Amino acid sequence: MTAEEQKNESITKLKNSFKKKLDSKSNSNRIKEENNKMEEKKDEVLEHINSNREISEKEIKSSPIIIMKELEGKILNGKEIIITASGLKGGRNTKDGVVIFGKFNNNENFKPDFELNYKENYNYPYIFAIYYLRESKSYCLKAFTGNENDNVLLYVKLDNFFSLPLKQKEIISTGNNIFEITPIGNNKIEICNLTQNNFKKIFDSNNIKEITIGRDKNCTFSFPKEKSFSRCQTTFYYDDKKKLWIILDGSKTKSSTNGTWIFGTHSFPIVDQLTVEILNSKIIFTVRKQSSNC
Repeated sequence: MTAEEQKNESITKLKNSFKKKLDSKSNSNRIKEENNKMEEKKDEVLEHINSNREISEKEIKSSPIIIMKELEGKILNGKEIIITASGLKGGRNTKDGVVIFGKFNNNENFKPDFELNYKENYNYPYIFAIYYLRESKSYCLKAFTGNENDNVLLYVKLDNFFSLPLKQKEIISTGNNIFEITPIGNNKIEICNLTQNNFKKIFDSNNIKEITIGRDKNCTFSFPKEKSFSRCQTTFYYDDKKKLWIILDGSKTKSSTNGTWIFGTHSFPIVDQLTVEILNSKIIFTVRKQSSNC
């Protein structure tokens, strides 16, 4: 089984684990909830746009740019996308630091900057947005859709280039399993295996500083027969200076073979070589300083 097939199987198992909850809601209620979530996220984007109006040319030239390229699939129609602090050239041209990706829809007055190549059977006109953050002169990625109860359309890969501070509940696809990771206060962490009868355990950083998942017998969660796992698939370690837990793919010295993927239900910082999967297409981000030719 390939890594892609393993991840798809894991996602299917997760959705099945929530099937009873979903089935208990009427179809009209679910559509209403999805529309409400979309409106809330649109409001967030509008708030960011309003706070970032008219980024100066000086700031635009001094800020880094990001380049998006497809690794797999055709969601970008084979195009290389270049984004600056002002947004996407040829987009809404408002210099507000926001780039919206989705599908053009005549019924929506909130138009995306770039039209993605995906099937119409998704009921979402907007898939994700990229924000320019003025204080840090950096960018973040935020999905419009997706939580544990509906379609998750965006996944972020943890690897050597990107580890994740645990500041809120996260759902990760690692190997052939789905785990729900929840911080409890500043020191504790709850790990729940959603694909194995919701088995869960709470750890306290006062007693343990590192938790591992993998095939190795010395891992905290050992799965010796799980072929989709590396010897060390995923690591959670406590950072005493930051006073929080960090999620890391593989071990501190070596990445896993199949990777660890975060369900894209909130915003993520865009770092150099960040890889994401959006509607079965993989995209890599490059972050670089402005050149005089940009």
